[in-house]
Amino acid sequence: MIAMAWTAPSFVGGTPVIDYRVSWDQGGSNFIVLATGITTTSYSTPANLQPMVLYKFKVEARNAYGYSTSFSNEVTIRA
Repeated sequence: MIAMAWTAPSFVGGTPVIDYRVSWDQGGSNFIVLATGITTTSYSTPANLQPMVLYKFKVEARNAYGYSTSFSNEVTIRA
């Protein structure tokens, strides 16, 4: 199971957040989108994570100008 929660960004380029996109990297340095159109500050989905493997997750906020480009929204975990 993947479950995460985040805090809405305090600065979004002067326009409100429309929604969020959650992506993950399974070790190949290539993020794959798990979900788009998330309108809450949490996400969960069933997943089979391999023990002791590092996974990187990224949450991006979208406003009228598009998705955020900051990398401060990434986190790496070891299952």
